[in-house]
Amino acid sequence: MSDRSKTGGEYVYEALVDAGLDLLVGLPGTQTLPLDRVVADRDEMRYVMARHETAVPHVAWAYYEVSGTPAATLTVPGPGETNAMHGLKNALEDSVPLVHVTGDAHPDERGKGPIHEIDPDTYDDVVKENVVVESRRDLPAAVERGIERALTPPYGPVRLGIPSRFLGEAFAAPTATVEPERVTRENGPAFDAAADLLADAERPLLYVGGGVRRSADGTRAVAALADELEATVLASYKGKGVFPEDDPRFLGVGGSHLPASARRAVAAADAVVALGADLDGLATDHWTLPLDDGLVHVTLDPDALGAAYEPAVGIVDDAATAARALGDRLAGRPAPDRWDPAAVGAAAREAYRDHLDGEGLFGAGESGIHTPAVLETVRETVPDDAVVTTDVGGFRLWTLQAVPVYEPDAFVTAGSWAGMGIGLPAAVGAKLARPERPVVCLSGDGGLLMCTQELATAAEEDLAIVLVVSNDADYGIISKSPEIHREGSDHAFAWESPDYATVAEGFGWTGASVADADALAGALRAALGRDGPTLIDVSVPADEPSAPDAADFETDLSF
Repeated sequence: MSDRSKTGGEYVYEALVDAGLDLLVGLPGTQTLPLDRVVADRDEMRYVMARHETAVPHVAWAYYEVSGTPAATLTVPGPGETNAMHGLKNALEDSVPLVHVTGDAHPDERGKGPIHEIDPDTYDDVVKENVVVESRRDLPAAVERGIERALTPPYGPVRLGIPSRFLGEAFAAPTATVEPERVTRENGPAFDAAADLLADAERPLLYVGGGVRRSADGTRAVAALADELEATVLASYKGKGVFPEDDPRFLGVGGSHLPASARRAVAAADAVVALGADLDGLATDHWTLPLDDGLVHVTLDPDALGAAYEPAVGIVDDAATAARALGDRLAGRPAPDRWDPAAVGAAAREAYRDHLDGEGLFGAGESGIHTPAVLETVRETVPDDAVVTTDVGGFRLWTLQAVPVYEPDAFVTAGSWAGMGIGLPAAVGAKLARPERPVVCLSGDGGLLMCTQELATAAEEDLAIVLVVSNDADYGIISKSPEIHREGSDHAFAWESPDYATVAEGFGWTGASVADADALAGALRAALGRDGPTLIDVSVPADEPSAPDAADFETDLSF
């Protein structure tokens, strides 16, 4: 039995603190006020109030991506929690641990129509585990179990559905200790088979995914394996940053926007090691990326093996552990005459840049700065250690190829879930995690319109975020899609853009509007020198090619 009576909110709070969580992102409501008050009144956790429940998990998601420290989230049930489902699913797809708490209906009232009632099973598909508390005595054990599940690889969000009355009532309940689930696998024979395959490869490729980000010392292990194999390196959306992009062996980020020159290099590979990647449709251009020749697939999810590509060798293991095991087995073994991965990567990327330059995309159009010029200006002006967050949309596809990053905690973007309205909340979470580093959010105007209210959150928390808005007054990723053009030529989804700078100023930000690269560079330098948040509205031509269109060009490179 516990040493004294506590409220349910106190049990939850103390369990979160004991697990090392130091941030709760929430939006207060009647059902959750007892926990809101405990967190706000005590010192061990920071309480940040978002302005919409959709943003709540996105802030916590980015906080973890940058700091490696999980956060907790809190919303009312029903309307609040269904709003949060978008962010919970994003965290699940990206293997981000967070502990989501809500105030469920009391067991005695279920089925009678209390306010905000919804079947708790509604959330089963957007979280790693849905823990529904049925009694006061079970509350400490249920909370401990949920936290342990969130923090056990493969990570993910866990929901704690706690009847709101339990949160406010004081009661004594048994203390609980939950032992982590442990699974031991014998991968020795698989590593031996993979090493035999790779030792004979003349043109090896490493495909790095989000599992490398989640793995302790993953970036170093990948670099060592790339050296041992003399491999080129390709990243998934979530793998961007785990291999430094100033390394000439780096080809780019997989997807429909992968340049034709890089795709040719991928097609030339005679062995592929996919580390910590689930090979989802988004990052493989709907599974058309040629990765199945001599594929060694390493993942913590056994269900992912063979789901998208049939591997020659499948291994269920941590990415860094596997990279080291493969490197150890390859060390000292004779290798064939291999390609020069630095020459291959440099040639592929130079061909892409030359193509963009030839198309005039590093300059300005009649109605603004072309996106590659915007992103080049951002990268040249912003410090290398800045954290860059992106929203989702056509603009994001450009950033994946055209904004080089050098560390995994310097880039935050969504993976396969790919829902819009995440960029600004992500910047809030990133700045909370790393207040000493510049944080720059790259967002399309469509994505920003889905989370504009979080301008208030950043202003209230006095976060020095720089928000660059690519403004083409259009849902460009839709208007430029092949599907739209097959339907006819009059399906545009454009609008009259608001004055984003004025909107931002209304929330307490500094606002600026620019239409050329010099003005953008000046606005960025001024923003980086301010203590508070700045929004820079950048005019971008609506008729410029999409990132996938620009990536599709004739190349005579051969590898």
